[in-house]
Amino acid sequence: MKRLQKITMVLGCMLALGGVVLNSGAEAGAHHAGGHRAVCEAYASGDCAARPAACGQAYRDRGVLGQVNCRPQRGGWEAFNIDWDKMRAPSMLRLYGTITEIKDNRITIRGAEQESVAALVNEDTYTIKGAKGKLRSAKELKVGQKVTVYYSARMTRSLPPQAQAFALVIGDVRKEQVPQYFVVDQVQKAADGSCIRVLNSTNDVIARIDKHACEDYASIKAGDKLLLWSSVMTMSLPGQTNAEKVVILK
Repeated sequence: MKRLQKITMVLGCMLALGGVVLNSGAEAGAHHAGGHRAVCEAYASGDCAARPAACGQAYRDRGVLGQVNCRPQRGGWEAFNIDWDKMRAPSMLRLYGTITEIKDNRITIRGAEQESVAALVNEDTYTIKGAKGKLRSAKELKVGQKVTVYYSARMTRSLPPQAQAFALVIGDVRKEQVPQYFVVDQVQKAADGSCIRVLNSTNDVIARIDKHACEDYASIKAGDKLLLWSSVMTMSLPGQTNAEKVVILK
């Protein structure tokens, strides 16, 4: 019996660590904090001392899932229609790194693993100061700046590859909380109007937004482009987060 209990506890821990919340191909993550509470209690009664980081992650995930997935006194949310092809082969990619060259409308960024992309900037590209989410001119970009570039998955075969840039967010993610560029694919509204949930265009992030994060949250619709600040993301697929601040890009 003790061996069976141990196996059950380990399996529960693995589920929490892996964020396994799949739901018949409909939505990953449409469940309540109650389910995670049992997993976290298994940690608390088991080897939490031996694996403090894992235990802490399970508790953080439980808290975020409780906020994202449960309407106040309304029960759970309906499942989003997840397109797994969008997740496996996203149309938009992201790279955090340093600007190494600026030539006309081509901004070359090199990541930590020495991977590089030449981001092509035009009038449709957002250049954003990450700390406040303020729009800036591409002329303010400088060699040596830390940026997060969001760019098209359709790239040339050159070295480095060239791709259309959707957004360049200026800021060092190691020192400050830099927002993510979030293109809305689907929106769900709480029955009591207190908040919404949004799924991004690559179908790998679900975020809950309320009036504390954005006064105009109720106006957000599919196709809108957002800057979204959040400090915790679950390990599930899609990842889930509670937005702390949102700016709607015009």
